[in-house]
Amino acid sequence: MDTILAFGDSILKGVVYENGSYRISGASFPKLCEKALNITIDNKAKFGSTISKGETIVNRNIQAIHSASGKYVLLEFGGNDCDFNWKEISDHPDRGHLPANTIVNFRTTYIRMIRAIKSTGKMPVLLSLPPVDPSRYFEHISRNRSKDNIRRWLQNDIQFIANWHEIYNIEIFMLGQTCQIPVIDITSVFLERKNYTTCLCSDGIHPNVEGHKLIADMLLSYVSSHRITFS
Repeated sequence: MDTILAFGDSILKGVVYENGSYRISGASFPKLCEKALNITIDNKAKFGSTISKGETIVNRNIQAIHSASGKYVLLEFGGNDCDFNWKEISDHPDRGHLPANTIVNFRTTYIRMIRAIKSTGKMPVLLSLPPVDPSRYFEHISRNRSKDNIRRWLQNDIQFIANWHEIYNIEIFMLGQTCQIPVIDITSVFLERKNYTTCLCSDGIHPNVEGHKLIADMLLSYVSSHRITFS
C-alpha cells in the first residue's frame, strides 16, 4: 500500500464545526480517499496552520517525504493565510490591519516549500480552496466582539471576506502554472451547486460532512480521469 504525505490546515485535517465546537470527522475527504484508493495518507495537516507554519512542518518532515513510497505530496494552504485578526479589528477598527500572511509572503513561502519537496524527487499537488459563506463567517468571527466595529472596518461590505479569500485561491492556481505542478480544483464543485452553503458548517468556512464527500468525489474523479498511479 502506497503512502503519500499531506500538509495543510484544518480543512485537510478533516475538521468540522458542529454544535459550537470543532472536531475531526471520521468521514473527512482524506479518509474517504484512503479507503477508495487503497492508499495511506500520512496527514500532517494542523488546525490553524498558515503557509509559514506549514513550511516549518514540511522541513521537519523532509526525510519522511523522501522515504515515502508514493510519488505525490498533497498541499492545502491559504484559508488561514488570508484571515485577519478579528479581535484586533473589533478593538481598533480605524487602524490598518494585515492578514496572517500577505499575498507576497504567501506566494514566496509556497514556492520555497514546493521547491523543497521537488528536491526529494516527489511531485507536490496543490488543492484549491473551498469557497466561504461571508455572511456566516461574519457572524462567527463577530461572536463576543463588536459587530459594528468589524462592519466599519469592512466598510459595510461583508462580501469583501469572500473576495479577499478568493485572491489567495487564484494565487494557488497561478502557483501551479509558475511551478509547473498540478492544482486540483475543489472550488468549482461547490460553486456548481445552486446553494453550496449547504455543504459548509455553520462557521461558514469549514466543509461539513456533505462538503467532504463532495471533495472526495472530485478527487476520485480526478484520479480516475487522469489515470493516476501513486508509486
